Amino acid sequence: MCKHSDIEARRARDLERWRRRSAEREARGLCQGCGKAETAPGRTRCEPCLEKRRAADRERHHRRTAERLAAGMCPKCGKREPAPGLANCSPCNERQNASSRARVSRLRAEGRPARDPERAKAYQRERKRRLHAERKAAGICTRCGRAQARPGGTACETCAEKDRAHDRLRHERAKAQGLAYGGRDPEAKRKAGRKAGRKRAEARKAAGMCIRCGKEPAVPGRSMCEPCRENRRQARRQRNRKRRAAGLCIRCGTPAPGGKTYCAECATTNGWGRRDPAERREEARQRYAERRARGDCTTCGNPADGAAECPACRNVAKERYDARRAAGICVRCQAPTYDGAAYCAPCAVTKAESRGDREAEYAARRQQYAERRARGQCVQCGARSPGVARCDPCARRHAESSGTWRGIPVWAPTWTVVELATGHEHGPFDRESDVALCLAFGKLSRDEVEIICDASPMATLTAWPD
Repeated sequence: MCKHSDIEARRARDLERWRRRSAEREARGLCQGCGKAETAPGRTRCEPCLEKRRAADRERHHRRTAERLAAGMCPKCGKREPAPGLANCSPCNERQNASSRARVSRLRAEGRPARDPERAKAYQRERKRRLHAERKAAGICTRCGRAQARPGGTACETCAEKDRAHDRLRHERAKAQGLAYGGRDPEAKRKAGRKAGRKRAEARKAAGMCIRCGKEPAVPGRSMCEPCRENRRQARRQRNRKRRAAGLCIRCGTPAPGGKTYCAECATTNGWGRRDPAERREEARQRYAERRARGDCTTCGNPADGAAECPACRNVAKERYDARRAAGICVRCQAPTYDGAAYCAPCAVTKAESRGDREAEYAARRQQYAERRARGQCVQCGARSPGVARCDPCARRHAESSGTWRGIPVWAPTWTVVELATGHEHGPFDRESDVALCLAFGKLSRDEVEIICDASPMATLTAWPD
């Protein structure tokens, strides 16, 4: 049998002991729950004890609220039905509002915020995100939540017009003050722009489109199409020319004394455009040799079946070469050329000097020919060509470039006048008018002579009528 049979007496003793212990802990500034840690600011318990209590209170609150809502009662008191349009009943709403007003007044009088600012901001952000997602899924305006959203937008026309008017006013005010991005934080706007740009570039790259324009397919092995790459090259060259003319560093735009290309800082930093040309050439040769040994394209690095370049890179290079030749510019540096030459004067000199000994070059070509023939490769492009010297495309180009394929050129016809009686020949003449003059001066009739033309019968039959 229990020693303390009187429940009320035991409860009174426990309550008295709890009050005495709480008073002692409060006097020492300790948590009333555990009595070990200091209390949280404005609280009677420490933060760990408060968190435990909050978790238990939340669980009990959610369970009790679910039961009361299922029964159609006020979730706060559970005794009356909720007021029309409200979650709680009228007495509970009045008590809650009065308690909130009293708490806010007390905190303001003490100079303390009514809520924790950080927690309030986090709650509002989460609430706005949730509300935005719900309204967007429902197809209504995410601002007012009443009207239908515009097609392809998230706001109704009224809210969109208000936003536009507000943005115009904000930008005008910021422009008058000399502020960028409409007065917003420049770093935040730039960060958001870079993030959006990366996201857009990744989507376009995954779709195989140019990451710059998004309209044309990207060059194989590259991230941009050829027009965008060429535009970027032209813009970079134009910028470099302007900076060189102004005596500035072509990289950072700071003054470069002595007519140099780079300033002292850019010249000392590592980078492809600022390294020693000999080092750059050596690295290019090494990369070329590695890709050739793997059988990859020496331009983009994609598999090329042993050829020096893949078909895509060859086609791109040919199109670029033809376009520059048609434009009358150097095929290497794009400087203007004269008399239809492929290279400008500096590039032509550089190319001639880089060729070195012609005999050594011919010997290297003969050795390359023998090696490719032994490996069963095309002697021109290096593609697989077992049993024959050239693959089909190279053989076709080689045959079409020969004189046999082109045939005998069509020369201008000539005429010879032969007298039938004596066999004497007059001519040859380049024009038919000369033949007529010969007959007139020789007093010869058409029946006394034979006029021979060296034009082929096919050329005569297929010639354009006069």
